[in-house]
Amino acid sequence: MHPATLHLMRWQEPLATRLRYGHNLPGQVANRLLNVELGLYLLAELLPTAPPEALPDLLNGRESAYQKRAIWTPKQHRYLSRCRLLLAPYQNRATWFNALAKYNTLPVGPRVFTLNASGIYRSGVEMYVLHERLTLYRKALA
Repeated sequence: MHPATLHLMRWQEPLATRLRYGHNLPGQVANRLLNVELGLYLLAELLPTAPPEALPDLLNGRESAYQKRAIWTPKQHRYLSRCRLLLAPYQNRATWFNALAKYNTLPVGPRVFTLNASGIYRSGVEMYVLHERLTLYRKALA
């Protein structure tokens, strides 16, 4: 892997390590949790009324994801471009749906989003945790 790409893929650290040890998450679960949340954050930023299942369509540029959107700013276009690289596996619908299902089985403690039939909302996490996580996502997409 190219060194610049490798650096790009390390956006989750050191938070992933803290989550892994602080919540006893096995293996790469903390990294996957952050990847899913980055996808959910992107949806909230670009298509706030879209269901969580819309991420693959957004990443793939399918028209269905774009029909009811507002005009995006250049920053929002950069967010999408960056996520296409960081979340490339989630362009596959089955991979994303599987990741969402696994995310929903995680304890509420490490998650900042809750998913239900009506969409995505931020769970009742402490403001510090929410701020830290949202800052991480903004920096990853900058």
